[in-house]
Amino acid sequence: MKQIIATVPLFDLGRGAFCDASLFQGIDLDTLRSIEADWTPIFDAAAPENPPEDAHWEWAAKALQALQNPLSYELFGIEADARTQGMMLVVKGGPKCFSRHPEHPRAPLIYVDFLATAPWNRPGLTATPTYKGVGRLLFMTAVSLSIEEEFAGRIGLHSLPGAEAFYRNRLNMTDMGKDDAYQNLRYFELSTTQARQLIAARP
Repeated sequence: MKQIIATVPLFDLGRGAFCDASLFQGIDLDTLRSIEADWTPIFDAAAPENPPEDAHWEWAAKALQALQNPLSYELFGIEADARTQGMMLVVKGGPKCFSRHPEHPRAPLIYVDFLATAPWNRPGLTATPTYKGVGRLLFMTAVSLSIEEEFAGRIGLHSLPGAEAFYRNRLNMTDMGKDDAYQNLRYFELSTTQARQLIAARP
């Protein structure tokens, strides 16, 4: 089931101004069709020598996983212009959801399993991105969920190489190094202190 939970501001780069977008929880067939019809052709047209790192992600399969395990997973998305601007799947419980951060080892956290923005919002795929801020809005939604679950804003995730700078520099997460048990991807955490700082700095 899909429901709108908030109206959020997205920065329209073409107009140089903020506009309203819908933040929703859950997913429906219209969203999956939007991803397939709008995202996939752009991914397929990308240079074969440099394909988007997440082009192979199957959001329909992720949706099924979330629907079958509602106590463990949550799906969130952002819509504007009648198109899906970004999607995120988070994990609320299980072996991934324990902190490795020295500030609070083994404390529970929300694990961001997958986070993606629409291809027309990515500078690496288009010379004129449409919206800025989709990834940050989704990430802050995960932080809010962490607070609701009484995890004090703690977040963990493994980053694709192309997103490392975003998590390290833009969101000020702690880079805990490459994880040889998880495809050698870098593992990042947002500690309780960092979550408070990020919330305080949010415009």
